[in-house]
Amino acid sequence: MRLLPIAILVAMLSGCATPSAAPRHYLDEETAATVTITAQPWIFFHRRPGRREFLSLYAIDVNRQGAHLQYIAALISMPPPLSDPSQLTLELQGGGQTLSLRPTLEDTRQLGFVKPVAPAYTLGSSWWYFPVTKDILGTVVRSKDLGATVVAGEVRVGYTKWRDGSAEIAELTAILP
Repeated sequence: MRLLPIAILVAMLSGCATPSAAPRHYLDEETAATVTITAQPWIFFHRRPGRREFLSLYAIDVNRQGAHLQYIAALISMPPPLSDPSQLTLELQGGGQTLSLRPTLEDTRQLGFVKPVAPAYTLGSSWWYFPVTKDILGTVVRSKDLGATVVAGEVRVGYTKWRDGSAEIAELTAILP
């Protein structure tokens, strides 16, 4: 009986803990680049009959000997069919404006990292990397009610925000030169 109050106290205190918004850093041993990734993604979902599709967005900074390049890494759980990968566009809507981003077609080794950003959650998931700037990341952070649309040719799939990742992207942009 004496353990019950302690268990309740531990449960209450652990419920108050919030995950850190500080970005993760690592040195990619194969490319010798320092990679900084947001701690948690911005997560969006799209409902289809009988299932949900997810879009997770991470901000990445790749530092190669002082030369910094930023990307938005998008993990799409069920990407639209594409005959030409250059047809894909990620549209981010918020604050009365729309950012249209095109993916790079380079592989991750050429971008400066080999290790996956995060584990994929389905076999059909695919990663896409969109070159951005610190200013674009700042615009995304300041956007209210951010929405996302994946466009593949004539197919448009709109996603609704499920988890806000603005705090994590703000933490990453705060440390960028």
